[in-house]
Amino acid sequence: MFINFTVGNFRSFKDKVVFSMEKHGQTKELPENCFGNSALPSKMSLLKSAVIYGANASGKSNLIQALTMMQSIVINSGVIPGKIVPMLEPFALSEKTLGEPVFFELEMLANGRRYRYGFECTYDEIVSEWLYAQKQRMTLMFARENNEFVDSSPEFAELKAWTKVLSDTKLNLPKNALFLPTAARMFAGGACEAVLNWFEHTLQIVSAHTYQQYLGATFAAMKNSELADKISRLISKADLGIQKVEAGDADRGNASRIGTTHIIADKTYHFDMFHHESSGTQKIFALSSSLLDVLKNGKVLFIDELDASLHPLLVSQLIEMFHSDNPANAQMVATTHSPSILTETTLRHDQVWFVEKDEYGSSKLASLADFTGIRGNFTRITKDYLHGCFGGIPYIKNLNVED
Repeated sequence: MFINFTVGNFRSFKDKVVFSMEKHGQTKELPENCFGNSALPSKMSLLKSAVIYGANASGKSNLIQALTMMQSIVINSGVIPGKIVPMLEPFALSEKTLGEPVFFELEMLANGRRYRYGFECTYDEIVSEWLYAQKQRMTLMFARENNEFVDSSPEFAELKAWTKVLSDTKLNLPKNALFLPTAARMFAGGACEAVLNWFEHTLQIVSAHTYQQYLGATFAAMKNSELADKISRLISKADLGIQKVEAGDADRGNASRIGTTHIIADKTYHFDMFHHESSGTQKIFALSSSLLDVLKNGKVLFIDELDASLHPLLVSQLIEMFHSDNPANAQMVATTHSPSILTETTLRHDQVWFVEKDEYGSSKLASLADFTGIRGNFTRITKDYLHGCFGGIPYIKNLNVED
């Protein structure tokens, strides 16, 4: 489960910003959109979904890319040679920030325990790294600076085991490698493994134009009759005009063909998913297996530009799936441009976020719950949003290039 994410000095984010899935404000407002957990304080609840608005180039996708970058570094650190990642980009509009490290920190629930893990890094090295875990309160497990451990808990078993390995083998941690994933792969069953597994298996991120990469998982799922039936029912309920989806005949060399069935005026028509259906239908099909997996197993899904090629009503229904048909308390966060999903029956104020750039080109992040005097009338909120009251919209000049 995802609690919050902090990023600083990455792409358009100069200063640290925090995106949070903690519930704020009215406790009676859409209670089905929230959930508690025994590992959290009794008064703390999390949100099942959130949407992020912003103009083009405001920084919405950069927030998703920051999370993707952190996940990539955690999963690959200590495995890939050379520099950590070539795409690590500090804020470029300041000479000072170009020489400063990038900051990442994420708080999550993993294996029934609350963790806060973060690090600072440059192109060449890990500048600092830390891990907190909750017992009665959040307790520092370890803190590392410039490849030296400066603080740790006496109960942190992985560091004790690592110290013994160093004394026995004279090995040392490369300056461009994180300790947590290194320890997780060496010492099973501890806090490091729990956090690494969360990044590897719980967090799923879909970028704006790479949803096709999930086709493989959906094709594989279509070979399972139970999963294929669930995917077919999901597609049919999406009001795409499709009554049934079925895989091709592998014996005839059509294993990758996906057939769709339409019934129009009592006549049945058979089409091919990738030759006849719209890009929006293909997108829903590609993501269907992952959506079902996330909902079934209580995972965390981030989707950049969820509304691309999809009707706003379908976007609303996808969000609603996480509110009404979500026994495992899965979470979804999506960037979007569609104001039509801003309704009081779909979203709470703390589920709506805005990104915009200041006069220095630095992206800022704010929740609708941060604005005072905002009432529950989302019709008025939508109108105020389109008038720029919350930021997150483009200020477009006359596009006539002849003027």
